[in-house]
Amino acid sequence: MIATAYSTNFDTLLPALEAWVTEAEREAAQAYRQEPRQQQFLAGRGLLRWLVCTTWHCAAGAVSITRQENGAPLLSVGGQTWQCSISHTKGAVLVAASPEYVVGVDVERIKPRKRLAELVANYQDGFFADLSAEHWQRFFERWTLAEAVTKAEQGLLLQILKRPVANYQTDATHEHHDDFMLCCYTPKFTDSVTFQRFPS
Repeated sequence: MIATAYSTNFDTLLPALEAWVTEAEREAAQAYRQEPRQQQFLAGRGLLRWLVCTTWHCAAGAVSITRQENGAPLLSVGGQTWQCSISHTKGAVLVAASPEYVVGVDVERIKPRKRLAELVANYQDGFFADLSAEHWQRFFERWTLAEAVTKAEQGLLLQILKRPVANYQTDATHEHHDDFMLCCYTPKFTDSVTFQRFPS
């Protein structure tokens, strides 16, 4: 099983997650100078812990979220290592967890990008094949997929972008909520992934 949760409203999310964030995570958040970045860090950890506890009915104290050497989150539930992924951008957060399946997620606000045309041109043989810079929604579907694959494989984004996008599209689920594009990528998982909005 793979579970996901997201929110595009930090004003209601952060107060609701108070009980799901540890003191150590609050201290770790202070390492970020800017308050929005602190909020994103806390939202990601709190929402992931909430998701695991409410989906698999375990105690919050059994869920540990630390950081791997490469910066990726490391999820432990009852002493067992689980698969997880966290993505956040200004005003939105998306998380996923699974006891067994590798997973990567990404959330991005759909908006013009200065280098969009350049990115599309540079990777026409890879992830942006058959895509023009005018198709913002399709661009963000491809971009979030590339980011999600990068997280799942713990690879390098610029290397992923060079690969054929067709290798990954069948293993991805996209949804468009508010002004955000959500993507969950998970190879070898045959069921559909549902994006669960955090109750506000």
